[in-house]
Amino acid sequence: MAQVRGSCETLCPDTESKMRIRENLLHFYELKNGQRKTPGILVKEFTRSAADVKMPQAKDMRTEASLRKTVEYLLKDIFLDTRKPYNVAYDFIFDRLRAVRREIVIQGYDARQTIPLLEPIVIFLAYSRYRLCEESIEKFDPKICNQHLQECLTGVLRCYDELEEQVTPSDLTIRELERRCLIESLYQIFNLGSPESFVRALTLPDYIKKDPTFKLSFEICLAYHQGNLYRVLMGFPQLPHILSAMACTKLPALRKSLLQIFTHAYNNKQLTVPVPYLLRLLLIDKPESLQEQCRHYNLSLTADRKTVHFNKTDFNNAVDPLRPRCEPFVESKLAKVYLPELLLLKKF
Repeated sequence: MAQVRGSCETLCPDTESKMRIRENLLHFYELKNGQRKTPGILVKEFTRSAADVKMPQAKDMRTEASLRKTVEYLLKDIFLDTRKPYNVAYDFIFDRLRAVRREIVIQGYDARQTIPLLEPIVIFLAYSRYRLCEESIEKFDPKICNQHLQECLTGVLRCYDELEEQVTPSDLTIRELERRCLIESLYQIFNLGSPESFVRALTLPDYIKKDPTFKLSFEICLAYHQGNLYRVLMGFPQLPHILSAMACTKLPALRKSLLQIFTHAYNNKQLTVPVPYLLRLLLIDKPESLQEQCRHYNLSLTADRKTVHFNKTDFNNAVDPLRPRCEPFVESKLAKVYLPELLLLKKF
């Protein structure tokens, strides 16, 4: 059956706009100046397909150009709107980007059309996974974000592989090559420890393997597979902004693993490990945060709080790792970039 090709050039089809205005179903970000019942810019919302729903008509589907405008509007104008907390903006953007993804599938876009639409969505989800990591589950569900990030990463990687069969690297622009290298690197860090991502890294084209960012990402993953957690942790601050942010979501589990290793290596009442060394090794910025780790895993500090005792029988392995936090070494990197340009992969 022939694919439906959208003809709508606006961010929201006229049929949906009229219905939602009539039924007063406008989101805060769709109200002009936040005023109730005063429509501003509407963006097509995500709706689940039902078995008895007919194939959408062309007039209710956005064109490729319109979908790109939608992504740019969401990841610039809405992203920068600070009238509400970021988790509110995230929920709105997340929903509207799901609608974009659904239209990509319905219209049967090829790899060349899909890649520029999916890549920014991947970066948005990766950034949000870090930015909202300290929020309560009522405001942000990391599992759902992880699920959709994995789906989008898998989708864009599939497009890369498909495009690779059709064109050579010389047929692509420098920007297209750079964007792929960044996304491939993000896939490696997000799936740290995964055999599938590791095998993929070994089969990638040489231009990706030689990319400095990808080389560093792969070296970190290789160190993880080798059990060298020290090299993994020391590599995290060397990663660029968005990759460093994603790496931070892995820190709690890595810290737990490393502390447990120390309980075996230093399992002696006479042995202690200096706090400054542990702070540097675990990428912890202040002693109070290390003390929290020790309390969580039932480790003892000496009376002067300058060293830590490690006892493998006392270590509480049953508790989950502490939640991720926004780390200073990531914040300093993100502060140096204009985030909309990063999300839209215009500059990185």
